[in-house]
Amino acid sequence: MFWIFSYNTAMQKELEQSILKTLAYFDIANYPLTKEEIFRYLWQPPRLSCADFLAQFFEQNMRWQEKYGYYFLPGREEIMENRRRRLVASARKLKKAKRAAGLIASVPFLAAIFVCNSVATEQARPDSDIDFFIVTTPGRIWIVRFFTNLILRIFGLRTYGQKRADRICLSFFVDSDHLNLRPHVVADSDIHFIYWLQQMVPLYDSNNLYNKFLQANNWIANFTPHVGKAAVTVSSVAVTNSAIGRWWKNIWGRMWHGSYGDMVENQAKQLQMHAMKKTIKQLASVAPKNVVIADGVIKLHETDTREEYLKNWKQKLIEIC
Repeated sequence: MFWIFSYNTAMQKELEQSILKTLAYFDIANYPLTKEEIFRYLWQPPRLSCADFLAQFFEQNMRWQEKYGYYFLPGREEIMENRRRRLVASARKLKKAKRAAGLIASVPFLAAIFVCNSVATEQARPDSDIDFFIVTTPGRIWIVRFFTNLILRIFGLRTYGQKRADRICLSFFVDSDHLNLRPHVVADSDIHFIYWLQQMVPLYDSNNLYNKFLQANNWIANFTPHVGKAAVTVSSVAVTNSAIGRWWKNIWGRMWHGSYGDMVENQAKQLQMHAMKKTIKQLASVAPKNVVIADGVIKLHETDTREEYLKNWKQKLIEIC
């Protein structure tokens, strides 16, 4: 009987630490969580079901607070209003993202479009841009990047200079042979990257690549084992190809297949590398985890905040744990 009591007490302590680690990360983003969201995002929790979690969860605890069904660290009640405001901005930007995705969905060799970063996490500000994570056919990543950039620039939807609000940032491309992003973490517990991976919203996904993407990155289950237990609903924002769009993709897919397509791919790469900012190409050499230009992967965010998030998260844990 004493062993059972000790076991339950140990599990409760472990669960409490997991909840605190989770709330600490989302506190940095000024984002309170519902009880269900806490379970989904629990960081390295003890083995337990959702029912067990709900049974053991402390509604009131000196180490976190609750209001209107949202949970946050003590003294951080103001972030509830922050979430409400940003939810409205994010919903508006998601509609713009859908329009942009519809314009580029017919690009040859483009396989999937996911919204990521602030819009996907419902953290967008009015001046935020809209980040796309794009999956391509293997060996055709530079062709896709060329035409998606071109189309969005023609319609005035691509970020350019200081023009960023409500525009599309094409910062991350991978082909379907490089869906596993484990090689690109900046640390073993790259918490910002791990949560980023599981918070994407599929906009265009004709071949069910979103589930393949999650399967390819199942290593994140070592940190957040419940992420796959909550389905993402995208029916309200999903983009499909018209019959003409499918015909267009098929025609060019056949024309640029094989060695001729390889030549066009190489020309597209050389053209874009020549036009690319010198600072980005330098960062690809000195900071290869931040800026990546490799086979099947193009990641061009000059400012990578993952190490800063990790540092701030660890510091917050020292303060609250």
